[in-house]
Amino acid sequence: MPTVFTRTFALLSSTKPPIETCLDKRILQEPRPIEETQHISIELEEPAEKPDVSIWKAAEQGNKEALQHYIENNNGIDLTTLLNTRDPDTDCTLLHLVISHARYHKSSLFSLLKLLLENGADVTARDVYNVQAIHMISLYCPNQPLPCIDLLLNHKANPNARDGDGWTPLHYAARFCQPPDPVIHLLVSRGSDVNQRDAGRKTALFGLLANGDRVEALDWLIHSAKADLTLLGDLMNPITRQTQPSTLVLQATKYGRTECLALLIRSQLALSQLRKVVRHEEIKLACHFVKDNHPMQILLQELSDTLERDPASLLHTPILHQHIQRHSSVMSVLGIMRRGSNGKLFRKVNQFMKRTKHEREQQQPQNK
Repeated sequence: MPTVFTRTFALLSSTKPPIETCLDKRILQEPRPIEETQHISIELEEPAEKPDVSIWKAAEQGNKEALQHYIENNNGIDLTTLLNTRDPDTDCTLLHLVISHARYHKSSLFSLLKLLLENGADVTARDVYNVQAIHMISLYCPNQPLPCIDLLLNHKANPNARDGDGWTPLHYAARFCQPPDPVIHLLVSRGSDVNQRDAGRKTALFGLLANGDRVEALDWLIHSAKADLTLLGDLMNPITRQTQPSTLVLQATKYGRTECLALLIRSQLALSQLRKVVRHEEIKLACHFVKDNHPMQILLQELSDTLERDPASLLHTPILHQHIQRHSSVMSVLGIMRRGSNGKLFRKVNQFMKRTKHEREQQQPQNK
């Protein structure tokens, strides 16, 4: 008779295990051969490496990537403090270094300035000569200064800031920009004073004539910007080696700016101002500057004749009237001397000058 253990064992042996219906279908599928190994790539951000140059050297080199690194990895230093720290060797800020080395940069100056200004660089920072960034653009980037100057103005640069010599951004633009017209227009439209004077009492118009025969820019400054032509600047007298207050007439003759001189003489607005300040001494020195320039001699004679007839002119006196007429004869004699000089002719000129001086001295007591 089978025991209970035997019957139980027989029952377990004849029972089939249940089929698992909850298995993942992917397990039940037939295995597929692996054709190729698939790799999953995970890109890990490498730690930024510190540039091998200082932040000041990066500014000199125009190394935008290095500057960006210092800005993003400032180790808790305030960005405004970082970007306005001065180079221990030159005492210049990053803005000064970026601009003064602009010609050697691979990155555009505009993008470098934008990076620094948007992260806290002080647009009004000065160097040891009291020069600001807005002064430097015209000097170091004379061919394409407009976008950078506009950027600086948009970040609150002062359009009338003065450097150590009293030069404003307008002085720099008029003297160095090629051409100066667009920058002059921009600065004046943003508040630059065309009548600001430097340490030598010269307005930006004097620098404009030193730049070139910029007659269109001069015309705009006189007629649109309403520059004051009665403001005298200190110019060197090459004979006495001393400075003397002078108008733009002398500056034009000094640099041989024929078109600008013609504008000053033939513009009614310009002449109405110049007649109040042009003196005989200046005309005489101007003739010295143009002794080998016949077209400018003609223009000076035209100016002398015009002022002589003008009752409001400083030259409209009997004494000066006669002197100017004598001066015209001297110019004619000098023209003869250039064509062929000899000792006899020089003696005649000397006698002529002495006679003129004697006649003038005799007339002075009569007119007192």
